[in-house]
Amino acid sequence: MATRAAATSLLSNSPIFSSSSRRTTSRNESTVKCFTIVRCSASLSTSNGSIDTPLVVKDRPWKIADARLVLEDGSVWNAKSFGATGTQVGEVVFNTSLTGYQEILTDPSYAGQFVLMTNPHIGNTGINLDDEESQQCFLGGLVVRSLSPSTSNWRCTEPLSDYLAKRNIMGIYDVDTRAITRRLRQEGSLKGVLSTDGSKTDKDLLYMSHKWDIVGVDLISGVSCNAPYEWVDKTGSEWEFNISGSVGKRFHVVAYDFGIKHNILRRLTSCGCKITVVPSTWKASEVLKMKPDGVLFSNGPGDPSAVPYAVETVKEIIGKVPVFGICMGHQLIGQALGGKTFKMKFGHHGGNHPVRDIRKNRVEISAQNHNYAVDPESLPEGVQVTHINLNDDSCAGLAFPALNIMSLQYHPEASPGPHDSDSVFGEFITLMEQAKL
Repeated sequence: MATRAAATSLLSNSPIFSSSSRRTTSRNESTVKCFTIVRCSASLSTSNGSIDTPLVVKDRPWKIADARLVLEDGSVWNAKSFGATGTQVGEVVFNTSLTGYQEILTDPSYAGQFVLMTNPHIGNTGINLDDEESQQCFLGGLVVRSLSPSTSNWRCTEPLSDYLAKRNIMGIYDVDTRAITRRLRQEGSLKGVLSTDGSKTDKDLLYMSHKWDIVGVDLISGVSCNAPYEWVDKTGSEWEFNISGSVGKRFHVVAYDFGIKHNILRRLTSCGCKITVVPSTWKASEVLKMKPDGVLFSNGPGDPSAVPYAVETVKEIIGKVPVFGICMGHQLIGQALGGKTFKMKFGHHGGNHPVRDIRKNRVEISAQNHNYAVDPESLPEGVQVTHINLNDDSCAGLAFPALNIMSLQYHPEASPGPHDSDSVFGEFITLMEQAKL
């Protein structure tokens, strides 16, 4: 068998290889062409001996850039695609979570958005059905630096790319996520277009990003359930907060589905609650006819000022039964009380946000996902700010004891701490207990 040097010399001098098939190294040439060496059936000879299975040139086997992310500021980011193909418009936000990408994919609060993961390596644990937070994926696309080519988790049922393809969700990788994140931090959340369509020019995609908007759009109606239902799924025995065996269903909670996550329902069930989930447009009068012990206003996507019907529903319910708002529910409660909400520069998205509980003088590590916040200066007298985000001092929690109201801007059902926020569900139980006295 000839040496590698002999094989290289053979390739360079053999008439069966054209000059266009060689590796180009000249400084005067604008492109560098690579080749893959494979065996063939012909036989050639060299001065050092014969090669029984000579080498031929074949197209490179690795994936090349076939997708673009065009941002509204005019920047174009070439990338490689995975998952679905096509063209999609969305708002680009970055998420600082190190893991939990499946929970992010199935969080309805990401509707209308492209999620850029700042952790560079994504996909190594694959996909498993136990980590679903809803029945489908709602986000517009996923942007990652490095897509893991293999999975290594005992619960894995399929790779991330196959999962996204089945759900028609676009993904791109091999793109500079650090540079894009810095741009988003400087400019704020940007609209963008993901596309694998080579027939569309960069100018076409830029025009699409300018034409589309997410502010003032009702995104809740697209993620809410269509009819009321009772949450009957039992919390698995492997969950650490599964205490339903020792606690009966003492309270009936009606949960408004603005994009509710399954873990919120599991958490309330473990605290002894029977839960009826209703659509976002369900009338307050119908809810009150159910005589609930408490009402939950869930998380959800988009602009809270774009859903005045939900604000009116909250107004009709507060003061009649104890209420608990999470994320979007927190913002709707703020508006119902007379306060105002505003769009943040780039929002809070991730599993490592420090929050200070003012009442207990303790810090929680929280999971957050929102682009809007309540302006505490706009709230009426009697409303208490209970939690503060330590990254920017924004309002992260409210309470109005006179009306049995409590709310949090972040997600207490998530476990980044991992159990820092567990006590808030107990506080809601206490609120309902006291209201019964």
